[in-house]
Amino acid sequence: NKETTIVHAPLPSTSTRASTINKTIQSIVNIIKPAWLSILLVFIPLGIISYYLHWGDASTFSLNFLAIIPLAKLLGTVTEDIALRISQKIGGLLKATFENAVELIVSISAIRQGLIRVVQASILGSIISNLLLVLGMFFLVVGYHVKEYNFNQTAAQTRASLMTLACIALIIPTALHANADKNEITQGILNLSHGTAVVLLIVYAFYLYFQLKTHKYLHNEIHEDAELEELEEREEPQLSLSISVALSAVITVAIAFCGEFLVSSIEGISETSGLSKTFVGLILIPIVSNVANAAEHMAAVSEAKGDMDLIIGAAVGSSI
Repeated sequence: NKETTIVHAPLPSTSTRASTINKTIQSIVNIIKPAWLSILLVFIPLGIISYYLHWGDASTFSLNFLAIIPLAKLLGTVTEDIALRISQKIGGLLKATFENAVELIVSISAIRQGLIRVVQASILGSIISNLLLVLGMFFLVVGYHVKEYNFNQTAAQTRASLMTLACIALIIPTALHANADKNEITQGILNLSHGTAVVLLIVYAFYLYFQLKTHKYLHNEIHEDAELEELEEREEPQLSLSISVALSAVITVAIAFCGEFLVSSIEGISETSGLSKTFVGLILIPIVSNVANAAEHMAAVSEAKGDMDLIIGAAVGSSI
C-alpha cells in the first residue's frame, strides 16, 4: 500500500497578520499626514455635534463647511489610489467623477429640503469654477514655462460640444421661465427639464462609449509617450483594494452627514448673515470641492509634462 502524504498550507502567523495591520494603518496615516488636512479633520466631529446640540445655524454651517474640505480631499486621495490599479483613461474618468461627489451629495440634500435655487446655483458654480478657475490656473502655470503646446483637437472639440449641449440644457428652461406666464408654463418647464435630464444622461453614456471603446485611439494618439513614462514612474497603490473601497464608502457617508447638516443651516444663515442662497450655491459650495482638490490640480499640471490633453481633460471632465 502506498502511503499518501498530505501537506497542509501553513496558516498565517500572528506576527504576519500584525505586520499587515500595521502596514495598513501606516498607509492610512500617510494619506492624512498633510498638516492642514490633519487640522481640518477636527471639524468633522465638531460639525456633527453642532447640529445635534443646536449651536446655531452660523456655527453649523461654518463647521460643516470646514469639515467637508478634508473629507473631499481624502475621497480624492483614496480614489486616486484605486485609479492606480487601472488604465490612465479610466482612472482619470474615475477621479473626475468622484471630484463631483461633494456637489452631488449636497445637491441631493438640497433637493430633499426644497432648496432648488441652491441646486441650480451649485451646478452653474461648479461648471464656472472648473472652466475658469481650474482650467485658467492650468494654462497660467503651464504657459509660464512653455509658450506653445499641442493638444488633441478632436478630443477637445468633443468635450466642447458636450459643454455646449449642457449650457443649452440650462439656458432653455431659464429663458422659458423668464418670458412666459408662470401659471401656464410651469408644468411644461418641468416636463422639459425631465426630458433634458434623460437626454443628457444618454449623451454622457454615448460619450463614455466613444471615449473608451469606439474612438479611444483618438484620445491615445498624443498619450503614447506619456504612457511609456507612466509605466516607468507610476506610483504603487498604498492601500489594498478592499481597504480603499471601504474607506471610500465611509468617507462618502461622512460627507453625506456633513452635507445634510450644512444644507439644513442655509435657510437660517441666509436670514441672519445676509448671504443669499444663490451666493451660497454659486460660490461657497463649489469652493469646498475645489479648495480640497487644489493640490491634485497642481500635481496634475506637474505630472502632465506638457500633455495638454490631460490638463484639459482634468478640468473639463469635472464639468461634464
